[in-house]
Amino acid sequence: MDRLQLIISRYRKLKQYKDLSDEQITKLAEEKLLKEKKLEKLNIFSDDDEKELASSIMDKYSQYNLEDASEKDTLNQLVYLEVIVERVKKFIDKEFKDKQSIPMEFLEELRALNSQVLDYKKELGINKEKEQEDWVEVWDELRQKALNYYETHKGCNTVKCPYCNQLFNLLMRTENLTPEKSTWFKGTLLYNNQVFALYDEKKITKDDAAKILGVSEWYIDFIYTNLYLKEKNVKTD
Repeated sequence: MDRLQLIISRYRKLKQYKDLSDEQITKLAEEKLLKEKKLEKLNIFSDDDEKELASSIMDKYSQYNLEDASEKDTLNQLVYLEVIVERVKKFIDKEFKDKQSIPMEFLEELRALNSQVLDYKKELGINKEKEQEDWVEVWDELRQKALNYYETHKGCNTVKCPYCNQLFNLLMRTENLTPEKSTWFKGTLLYNNQVFALYDEKKITKDDAAKILGVSEWYIDFIYTNLYLKEKNVKTD
């Protein structure tokens, strides 16, 4: 018995298919077999959820009718990368939930993977219109958020006098203000060189450093090793 007949035989035994005709069951079995053949080149996924995700992504792109062998190979690479992107996202989410921090190398890896995904889509001519629609949708959403912020905060400098109960505005003259670099961030990372210097000199404990920055001790270890010590070694070379 070949694979198709085996699937048909199995489907005939399932309760949800008991009212279907032989023709309908055969069509479902053929679709199942086609999906299996598509996934043969993606059998590197051992996780059932990832296999199902790869299958759904492949189905999503089936509308583009990519017949050329090189296009099919590129499509396989695209599906593989999209599954890996989801795997990295899950890992990042878990790290953040467990340790309240995200390893920088995984953020960089996610950025690189997404860049590759976009390159493959451009190569195949996939989702160009959809990407434009998504961009417009995101822009409209950001615009609406900005308008909502203005509406809810435009009166935040208007206060009421505690003595006469009259409203008045608090205005600030800005000509004497000067821009100063924040000492609590390195790029977008929460970081303070003096805190890590004190920790390095053993003047404060790891627990002290974590409490000052409001992070976990794991975050202190990671930033100390991957940022502070590297910068310190560069300065001493």
